[in-house]
Amino acid sequence: MASRGVTADDVVSSFNRIIRAPAAWITTGQPQVSKSATIEKTGPWEVTLRTPVELMTAFVWLAQGAGFARLYPPEVAARYGDMADWRNAVGTGPYMLVDYVPGSQLLYKKNPIYWGKDPIGPGKGNQLPYADSLRELIIPDLSTAYAALRTGKLDLQMGAEKVDAQSLWKTAPRLEYQKYLAGPNLIAMRQDKADKPFKDIRVRQALMLATDFQTIKRDYYGGDAEIDVWPTNKNLVLYVSLDKMPAAVQELYKYNPDKAKQLLKEAGYPSGFKTLIVVQSVAQRIDELSIIKDQWAKVGVELVLDIKDPGTYSRLAIAGHPYEEMLYRNVGMAIAQSLMQASTRNPAIWNPSHVNDPAGSIPYLEDLFQQQDKLMFADMDKVIELGKEANRFAMEQAFVVPFPTPYTYAFWWPWLKNYYGQGTGFLRYSWVDQDLKKSMGY
Repeated sequence: MASRGVTADDVVSSFNRIIRAPAAWITTGQPQVSKSATIEKTGPWEVTLRTPVELMTAFVWLAQGAGFARLYPPEVAARYGDMADWRNAVGTGPYMLVDYVPGSQLLYKKNPIYWGKDPIGPGKGNQLPYADSLRELIIPDLSTAYAALRTGKLDLQMGAEKVDAQSLWKTAPRLEYQKYLAGPNLIAMRQDKADKPFKDIRVRQALMLATDFQTIKRDYYGGDAEIDVWPTNKNLVLYVSLDKMPAAVQELYKYNPDKAKQLLKEAGYPSGFKTLIVVQSVAQRIDELSIIKDQWAKVGVELVLDIKDPGTYSRLAIAGHPYEEMLYRNVGMAIAQSLMQASTRNPAIWNPSHVNDPAGSIPYLEDLFQQQDKLMFADMDKVIELGKEANRFAMEQAFVVPFPTPYTYAFWWPWLKNYYGQGTGFLRYSWVDQDLKKSMGY
Protein backbone atom coordinates (compact mmCIF):
# COMPACT_ATOMS: atom_id res chain seq x y z
CA MET A 1 0.00 0.00 0.00
CA ALA A 2 1.21 3.52 -0.79
CA SER A 3 2.04 5.99 1.95
CA ARG A 4 -0.43 8.75 2.68
CA GLY A 5 -1.24 11.29 5.38
CA VAL A 6 -3.70 10.92 8.24
CA THR A 7 -7.18 12.32 7.63
CA ALA A 8 -10.16 13.23 9.79
CA ASP A 9 -11.93 10.18 8.34
CA ASP A 10 -9.14 7.97 9.73
CA VAL A 11 -9.72 9.36 13.21
CA VAL A 12 -13.48 8.76 13.03
CA SER A 13 -13.08 5.27 11.58
CA SER A 14 -10.47 4.20 14.13
CA PHE A 15 -12.42 5.55 17.09
CA ASN A 16 -15.63 3.79 16.04
CA ARG A 17 -13.75 0.56 15.37
CA ILE A 18 -12.23 0.49 18.85
CA ILE A 19 -15.27 1.73 20.74
CA ARG A 20 -17.37 -1.10 19.29
CA ALA A 21 -14.85 -3.86 19.97
CA PRO A 22 -15.99 -5.82 23.07
CA ALA A 23 -12.44 -6.72 24.10
CA ALA A 24 -10.87 -3.29 23.50
CA TRP A 25 -9.06 -1.63 26.41
CA ILE A 26 -11.44 1.34 26.37
CA THR A 27 -14.52 -0.87 26.33
CA THR A 28 -13.41 -3.11 29.18
CA GLY A 29 -11.60 -0.43 31.17
CA GLN A 30 -14.20 2.32 31.14
CA PRO A 31 -17.47 0.82 29.86
CA GLN A 32 -19.70 3.73 30.92
CA VAL A 33 -17.45 6.26 29.24
CA SER A 34 -17.07 4.28 26.02
CA LYS A 35 -20.80 3.55 25.66
CA SER A 36 -21.73 7.22 25.83
CA ALA A 37 -18.97 8.72 23.65
CA THR A 38 -19.57 9.75 20.04
CA ILE A 39 -17.41 11.18 17.28
CA GLU A 40 -18.12 12.84 13.95
CA LYS A 41 -16.24 14.61 11.20
CA THR A 42 -17.08 18.31 11.38
CA GLY A 43 -14.58 19.74 8.92
CA PRO A 44 -11.86 18.73 6.44
CA TRP A 45 -9.31 18.58 9.26
CA GLU A 46 -11.68 18.53 12.24
CA VAL A 47 -13.51 15.95 14.31
CA THR A 48 -15.82 16.54 17.26
CA LEU A 49 -15.65 14.09 20.13
CA ARG A 50 -18.50 14.20 22.65
CA THR A 51 -17.99 12.63 26.08
CA PRO A 52 -21.05 13.33 28.24
CA VAL A 53 -20.15 10.87 31.02
CA GLU A 54 -17.32 11.31 33.55
CA LEU A 55 -15.66 14.31 31.95
CA MET A 56 -12.10 13.97 33.25
CA THR A 57 -11.94 10.22 32.74
CA ALA A 58 -13.33 10.59 29.24
CA PHE A 59 -10.87 13.35 28.41
CA VAL A 60 -7.85 11.31 29.44
CA TRP A 61 -8.99 7.94 28.16
CA LEU A 62 -10.54 9.07 24.90
CA ALA A 63 -9.33 12.52 23.86
CA GLN A 64 -5.75 12.04 25.05
CA GLY A 65 -5.57 8.41 24.02
CA ALA A 66 -4.58 6.90 27.37
CA GLY A 67 -7.15 4.18 26.73
CA PHE A 68 -5.04 2.92 23.85
CA ALA A 69 -7.10 4.84 21.27
CA ARG A 70 -4.89 3.93 18.32
CA LEU A 71 -5.30 5.11 14.74
CA TYR A 72 -5.62 2.37 12.14
CA PRO A 73 -5.95 3.13 8.41
CA PRO A 74 -9.39 1.69 7.52
CA GLU A 75 -8.10 0.07 4.33
CA VAL A 76 -5.44 -1.80 6.35
CA ALA A 77 -7.97 -2.92 8.97
CA ALA A 78 -10.32 -4.06 6.20
CA ARG A 79 -7.62 -6.02 4.42
CA TYR A 80 -5.98 -7.74 7.39
CA GLY A 81 -8.69 -7.65 10.04
CA ASP A 82 -6.58 -8.69 13.00
CA MET A 83 -4.40 -5.69 13.79
CA ALA A 84 -2.77 -7.60 16.66
CA ASP A 85 -0.25 -9.10 14.22
CA TRP A 86 2.78 -6.79 14.32
CA ARG A 87 3.36 -7.30 10.60
CA ASN A 88 0.14 -5.40 9.91
CA ALA A 89 1.14 -2.37 11.98
CA VAL A 90 0.80 0.94 10.13
CA GLY A 91 1.18 4.27 11.88
CA THR A 92 2.63 7.76 11.86
CA GLY A 93 5.29 7.32 14.55
CA PRO A 94 9.02 8.03 14.43
CA TYR A 95 9.97 4.36 14.12
CA MET A 96 8.67 1.36 12.22
CA LEU A 97 8.70 -2.14 13.67
CA VAL A 98 10.60 -4.25 11.14
CA ASP A 99 11.33 -7.42 13.10
CA TYR A 100 10.04 -9.18 16.20
CA VAL A 101 11.51 -12.35 17.63
CA PRO A 102 9.33 -13.60 20.52
CA GLY A 103 11.30 -13.81 23.74
CA SER A 104 14.30 -12.16 22.12
CA GLN A 105 14.00 -8.69 20.59
CA LEU A 106 12.08 -6.02 18.69
CA LEU A 107 13.85 -4.04 15.97
CA TYR A 108 12.71 -0.60 14.86
CA LYS A 109 13.93 1.47 11.92
CA LYS A 110 13.61 5.21 11.40
CA ASN A 111 10.44 6.30 9.63
CA PRO A 112 11.83 8.21 6.61
CA ILE A 113 8.69 10.35 6.26
CA TYR A 114 8.07 11.06 9.95
CA TRP A 115 6.29 14.39 10.38
CA GLY A 116 7.94 15.49 13.66
CA LYS A 117 10.61 18.18 14.12
CA ASP A 118 12.72 18.93 17.18
CA PRO A 119 10.65 21.65 18.92
CA ILE A 120 13.22 23.38 21.10
CA GLY A 121 16.89 23.98 21.91
CA PRO A 122 19.97 23.97 19.64
CA GLY A 123 18.37 21.33 17.44
CA LYS A 124 15.09 23.20 16.96
CA GLY A 125 13.68 22.41 13.53
CA ASN A 126 15.77 19.28 13.01
CA GLN A 127 14.03 16.28 11.48
CA LEU A 128 13.18 13.58 14.02
CA PRO A 129 13.98 10.90 15.00
CA TYR A 130 17.71 11.30 15.48
CA ALA A 131 18.68 7.63 15.83
CA ASP A 132 18.53 5.44 12.72
CA SER A 133 17.30 2.39 14.61
CA LEU A 134 16.27 1.08 18.02
CA ARG A 135 16.69 -2.43 19.34
CA GLU A 136 14.55 -3.49 22.31
CA LEU A 137 15.91 -6.64 23.91
CA ILE A 138 13.72 -9.04 25.87
CA ILE A 139 15.91 -10.37 28.68
CA PRO A 140 13.80 -12.19 31.31
CA ASP A 141 16.80 -12.90 33.56
CA LEU A 142 17.59 -9.69 35.43
CA SER A 143 21.18 -10.63 36.20
CA THR A 144 21.81 -11.08 32.47
CA ALA A 145 20.15 -7.74 31.71
CA TYR A 146 22.20 -5.85 34.29
CA ALA A 147 25.39 -7.53 33.10
CA ALA A 148 24.60 -6.30 29.58
CA LEU A 149 24.05 -2.80 30.92
CA ARG A 150 27.31 -2.79 32.92
CA THR A 151 29.32 -3.83 29.88
CA GLY A 152 27.78 -1.19 27.62
CA LYS A 153 25.79 -3.63 25.50
CA LEU A 154 22.64 -1.79 26.61
CA ASP A 155 22.33 1.98 26.51
CA LEU A 156 19.24 2.09 28.74
CA GLN A 157 17.60 -0.16 31.31
CA MET A 158 14.44 0.64 33.28
CA GLY A 159 12.69 -0.95 36.26
CA ALA A 160 15.61 -1.67 38.62
CA GLU A 161 14.82 -1.88 42.33
CA LYS A 162 17.11 -0.70 45.11
CA VAL A 163 19.11 -3.90 45.58
CA ASP A 164 19.98 -3.94 41.88
CA ALA A 165 20.51 -0.17 41.84
CA GLN A 166 23.05 -0.44 44.66
CA SER A 167 24.97 -3.06 42.71
CA LEU A 168 24.96 -0.89 39.57
CA TRP A 169 26.13 2.18 41.51
CA LYS A 170 29.05 0.14 42.79
CA THR A 171 30.03 -1.70 39.62
CA ALA A 172 29.16 0.95 37.00
CA PRO A 173 29.40 4.31 38.80
CA ARG A 174 29.36 6.35 35.58
CA LEU A 175 25.76 5.36 34.82
CA GLU A 176 23.15 8.12 35.01
CA TYR A 177 19.89 7.31 36.77
CA GLN A 178 16.42 8.56 37.68
CA LYS A 179 14.18 7.39 40.54
CA TYR A 180 10.44 6.66 40.15
CA LEU A 181 7.43 5.67 42.25
CA ALA A 182 5.05 3.59 40.16
CA GLY A 183 1.48 2.49 40.73
CA PRO A 184 0.94 0.04 43.60
CA ASN A 185 0.20 -3.66 43.80
CA LEU A 186 -2.85 -4.17 45.96
CA ILE A 187 -5.15 -6.80 47.37
CA ALA A 188 -8.64 -6.21 46.04
CA MET A 189 -11.67 -7.68 47.79
CA ARG A 190 -15.16 -8.29 46.38
CA GLN A 191 -17.42 -5.77 48.09
CA ASP A 192 -20.40 -6.12 45.79
CA LYS A 193 -21.27 -9.58 47.13
CA ALA A 194 -23.26 -9.78 50.34
CA ASP A 195 -22.10 -13.34 51.07
CA LYS A 196 -18.42 -12.36 51.24
CA PRO A 197 -16.79 -11.18 54.49
CA PHE A 198 -15.27 -8.11 52.77
CA LYS A 199 -18.62 -6.32 52.71
CA ASP A 200 -17.96 -5.62 56.40
CA ILE A 201 -15.65 -2.66 57.05
CA ARG A 202 -14.44 -4.36 60.26
CA VAL A 203 -13.04 -7.25 58.21
CA ARG A 204 -11.30 -4.93 55.77
CA GLN A 205 -9.81 -2.82 58.55
CA ALA A 206 -8.73 -5.96 60.39
CA LEU A 207 -6.75 -7.06 57.33
CA MET A 208 -5.04 -3.66 57.22
CA LEU A 209 -4.10 -3.95 60.92
CA ALA A 210 -2.84 -7.50 60.32
CA THR A 211 -0.42 -6.21 57.67
CA ASP A 212 2.96 -5.07 58.96
CA PHE A 213 3.59 -2.33 56.40
CA GLN A 214 6.67 -0.88 58.09
CA THR A 215 8.43 -4.25 58.37
CA ILE A 216 7.76 -5.00 54.69
CA LYS A 217 9.14 -1.58 53.76
CA ARG A 218 12.23 -2.03 55.95
CA ASP A 219 13.09 -5.70 55.44
CA TYR A 220 11.76 -6.50 51.97
CA TYR A 221 12.57 -3.21 50.25
CA GLY A 222 15.44 -1.96 52.39
CA GLY A 223 13.44 1.12 53.34
CA ASP A 224 13.27 2.36 49.73
CA ALA A 225 9.48 2.22 49.43
CA GLU A 226 6.28 4.02 50.42
CA ILE A 227 3.28 2.60 52.28
CA ASP A 228 0.53 5.18 51.69
CA VAL A 229 0.26 4.57 47.96
CA TRP A 230 -3.48 4.17 47.32
CA PRO A 231 -5.75 5.65 46.01
CA THR A 232 -3.05 8.21 45.19
CA ASN A 233 0.65 8.58 45.83
CA LYS A 234 3.06 11.42 46.53
CA ASN A 235 3.57 12.12 42.81
CA LEU A 236 0.04 13.48 42.42
CA VAL A 237 -1.64 16.71 43.42
CA LEU A 238 -4.37 14.92 45.41
CA TYR A 239 -1.86 13.29 47.74
CA VAL A 240 -2.08 14.05 51.46
CA SER A 241 0.74 12.52 53.51
CA LEU A 242 -0.21 9.92 56.07
CA ASP A 243 0.89 12.08 59.01
CA LYS A 244 -1.70 14.68 57.95
CA MET A 245 -4.51 12.15 57.64
CA PRO A 246 -7.09 11.64 60.44
CA ALA A 247 -6.01 9.41 63.31
CA ALA A 248 -8.43 6.70 62.14
CA VAL A 249 -6.57 6.44 58.83
CA GLN A 250 -3.10 6.57 60.39
CA GLU A 251 -4.01 3.76 62.76
CA LEU A 252 -4.74 1.37 59.89
CA TYR A 253 -1.09 1.51 58.80
CA LYS A 254 0.21 0.55 62.26
CA TYR A 255 0.64 -3.17 62.82
CA ASN A 256 -1.85 -4.26 65.50
CA PRO A 257 -2.76 -7.96 65.33
CA ASP A 258 -4.60 -7.83 68.65
CA LYS A 259 -7.03 -5.21 67.41
CA ALA A 260 -7.33 -7.09 64.12
CA LYS A 261 -8.48 -10.17 66.03
CA GLN A 262 -10.97 -8.09 68.00
CA LEU A 263 -12.48 -6.59 64.83
CA LEU A 264 -12.75 -10.04 63.24
CA LYS A 265 -14.53 -11.30 66.35
CA GLU A 266 -16.96 -8.38 66.25
CA ALA A 267 -17.62 -9.11 62.58
CA GLY A 268 -18.53 -12.73 63.38
CA TYR A 269 -15.18 -14.39 62.64
CA PRO A 270 -13.71 -15.15 66.08
CA SER A 271 -11.47 -17.86 64.62
CA GLY A 272 -10.75 -15.99 61.40
CA PHE A 273 -11.64 -17.38 57.99
CA LYS A 274 -10.18 -18.92 54.86
CA THR A 275 -10.06 -16.94 51.62
CA LEU A 276 -8.79 -17.44 48.08
CA ILE A 277 -6.69 -14.84 46.24
CA VAL A 278 -6.01 -14.86 42.51
CA VAL A 279 -2.41 -14.01 41.58
CA GLN A 280 -0.48 -14.20 38.33
CA SER A 281 2.22 -16.84 38.04
CA VAL A 282 5.05 -14.32 38.56
CA ALA A 283 7.63 -15.20 41.20
CA GLN A 284 7.82 -11.72 42.71
CA ARG A 285 4.04 -11.40 43.09
CA ILE A 286 3.90 -14.81 44.74
CA ASP A 287 6.74 -13.85 47.10
CA GLU A 288 4.89 -10.68 48.11
CA LEU A 289 1.70 -12.56 48.87
CA SER A 290 3.65 -15.17 50.81
CA ILE A 291 4.65 -12.39 53.21
CA ILE A 292 1.01 -11.34 53.59
CA LYS A 293 -0.07 -14.96 54.02
CA ASP A 294 2.34 -15.37 56.94
CA GLN A 295 1.26 -12.13 58.61
CA TRP A 296 -2.46 -12.74 58.25
CA ALA A 297 -2.13 -16.28 59.60
CA LYS A 298 -1.28 -14.71 62.97
CA VAL A 299 -4.84 -13.36 63.22
CA GLY A 300 -6.50 -16.53 61.93
CA VAL A 301 -6.95 -15.56 58.27
CA GLU A 302 -5.81 -18.34 55.97
CA LEU A 303 -4.82 -16.91 52.60
CA VAL A 304 -4.81 -19.49 49.79
CA LEU A 305 -2.94 -18.48 46.64
CA ASP A 306 -4.79 -19.29 43.42
CA ILE A 307 -1.95 -18.99 40.88
CA LYS A 308 -3.06 -18.38 37.30
CA ASP A 309 -1.29 -18.37 33.94
CA PRO A 310 -1.11 -14.92 32.27
CA GLY A 311 -4.07 -15.46 29.95
CA THR A 312 -6.42 -16.70 32.66
CA TYR A 313 -5.21 -14.04 35.06
CA SER A 314 -5.88 -11.24 32.56
CA ARG A 315 -9.49 -12.35 32.12
CA LEU A 316 -10.01 -12.21 35.88
CA ALA A 317 -8.03 -9.03 36.51
CA ILE A 318 -9.19 -6.76 33.72
CA ALA A 319 -12.49 -7.47 32.00
CA GLY A 320 -15.08 -6.85 34.73
CA HIS A 321 -12.97 -8.44 37.50
CA PRO A 322 -15.02 -11.69 37.74
CA TYR A 323 -12.84 -13.24 40.46
CA GLU A 324 -14.64 -14.73 43.47
CA GLU A 325 -13.02 -13.39 46.65
CA MET A 326 -9.65 -11.63 46.39
CA LEU A 327 -7.38 -10.47 43.59
CA TYR A 328 -3.75 -9.28 43.65
CA ARG A 329 -2.96 -6.83 40.89
CA ASN A 330 -1.14 -3.67 39.94
CA VAL A 331 -3.11 -0.51 39.32
CA GLY A 332 -2.04 2.55 37.41
CA MET A 333 -1.58 5.90 39.09
CA ALA A 334 -2.64 9.04 37.22
CA ILE A 335 -4.29 12.32 38.01
CA ALA A 336 -7.51 11.44 36.17
CA GLN A 337 -7.96 8.26 38.18
CA SER A 338 -7.66 10.17 41.42
CA LEU A 339 -9.84 13.09 40.34
CA MET A 340 -12.63 10.93 39.01
CA GLN A 341 -12.58 8.15 41.63
CA ALA A 342 -11.75 5.58 38.96
CA SER A 343 -10.52 3.23 41.70
CA THR A 344 -13.72 3.52 43.76
CA ARG A 345 -16.64 3.76 41.35
CA ASN A 346 -18.40 1.50 38.83
CA PRO A 347 -16.83 -1.58 37.17
CA ALA A 348 -13.90 0.45 35.80
CA ILE A 349 -10.56 -1.21 35.20
CA TRP A 350 -8.92 0.47 38.22
CA ASN A 351 -11.75 -0.56 40.59
CA PRO A 352 -11.03 -4.27 41.12
CA SER A 353 -12.75 -4.28 44.54
CA HIS A 354 -16.09 -3.31 42.94
CA VAL A 355 -16.46 -0.31 45.26
CA ASN A 356 -19.60 1.79 44.69
CA ASP A 357 -20.56 -0.70 41.99
CA PRO A 358 -23.12 -0.02 40.68
CA ALA A 359 -22.70 3.73 41.06
CA GLY A 360 -24.77 4.99 43.98
CA SER A 361 -24.15 1.94 46.16
CA ILE A 362 -22.14 4.20 48.46
CA PRO A 363 -24.13 7.47 48.53
CA TYR A 364 -21.37 9.52 50.19
CA LEU A 365 -18.81 8.65 47.50
CA GLU A 366 -21.35 9.11 44.74
CA ASP A 367 -22.27 12.58 46.03
CA LEU A 368 -18.60 13.61 46.03
CA PHE A 369 -18.24 12.31 42.48
CA GLN A 370 -21.30 14.18 41.22
CA GLN A 371 -20.02 17.40 42.78
CA GLN A 372 -16.65 16.91 41.09
CA ASP A 373 -18.20 16.17 37.72
CA LYS A 374 -20.25 19.41 37.77
CA LEU A 375 -17.15 21.48 38.56
CA MET A 376 -14.69 19.67 36.29
CA PHE A 377 -12.54 22.09 34.24
CA ALA A 378 -14.49 25.02 35.76
CA ASP A 379 -13.21 25.07 39.36
CA MET A 380 -10.28 22.68 39.58
CA ASP A 381 -9.26 23.83 43.07
CA LYS A 382 -12.63 22.67 44.40
CA VAL A 383 -12.41 19.47 42.35
CA ILE A 384 -9.07 18.68 43.98
CA GLU A 385 -10.44 19.46 47.44
CA LEU A 386 -13.34 17.04 46.86
CA GLY A 387 -10.90 14.45 45.48
CA LYS A 388 -8.81 14.60 48.64
CA GLU A 389 -11.91 14.02 50.73
CA ALA A 390 -12.87 11.02 48.58
CA ASN A 391 -9.37 9.60 49.02
CA ARG A 392 -9.48 10.07 52.79
CA PHE A 393 -12.83 8.26 52.93
CA ALA A 394 -11.52 5.42 50.72
CA MET A 395 -8.45 4.92 52.92
CA GLU A 396 -10.49 4.83 56.14
CA GLN A 397 -12.93 2.37 54.56
CA ALA A 398 -9.97 0.10 53.63
CA PHE A 399 -11.44 -0.81 50.26
CA VAL A 400 -8.11 -2.48 49.36
CA VAL A 401 -4.96 -3.57 51.17
CA PRO A 402 -2.06 -1.91 49.33
CA PHE A 403 1.33 -3.60 49.32
CA PRO A 404 4.19 -1.12 49.94
CA THR A 405 5.44 0.26 46.65
CA PRO A 406 9.20 0.29 46.02
CA TYR A 407 11.02 2.99 44.16
CA THR A 408 12.36 1.86 40.81
CA TYR A 409 15.23 3.26 38.79
CA ALA A 410 16.00 3.94 35.16
CA PHE A 411 19.70 3.70 34.28
CA TRP A 412 21.40 4.96 31.13
CA TRP A 413 24.89 5.71 29.92
CA PRO A 414 26.07 9.32 29.40
CA TRP A 415 26.53 8.63 25.70
CA LEU A 416 22.74 8.41 25.32
CA LYS A 417 22.33 12.10 24.60
CA ASN A 418 19.23 14.21 25.25
CA TYR A 419 17.86 11.56 27.59
CA TYR A 420 17.09 12.25 31.25
CA GLY A 421 15.00 9.29 32.39
CA GLN A 422 11.76 10.46 30.79
CA GLY A 423 10.69 7.01 29.59
CA THR A 424 11.20 5.20 26.31
CA GLY A 425 8.44 7.13 24.52
CA PHE A 426 10.79 10.09 24.06
CA LEU A 427 13.70 8.27 22.44
CA ARG A 428 12.98 9.99 19.13
CA TYR A 429 14.79 13.00 20.64
CA SER A 430 17.85 10.99 21.66
CA TRP A 431 20.99 9.73 19.96
CA VAL A 432 24.16 7.82 20.83
CA ASP A 433 27.40 9.81 20.96
CA GLN A 434 29.66 7.15 19.48
CA ASP A 435 32.85 9.17 20.16
CA LEU A 436 32.00 9.51 23.84
CA LYS A 437 31.12 5.83 24.07
CA LYS A 438 34.47 4.91 22.56
CA SER A 439 36.35 7.29 24.84
CA MET A 440 34.71 5.61 27.86
CA GLY A 441 36.11 2.26 26.75
CA TYR A 442 33.01 0.69 25.21
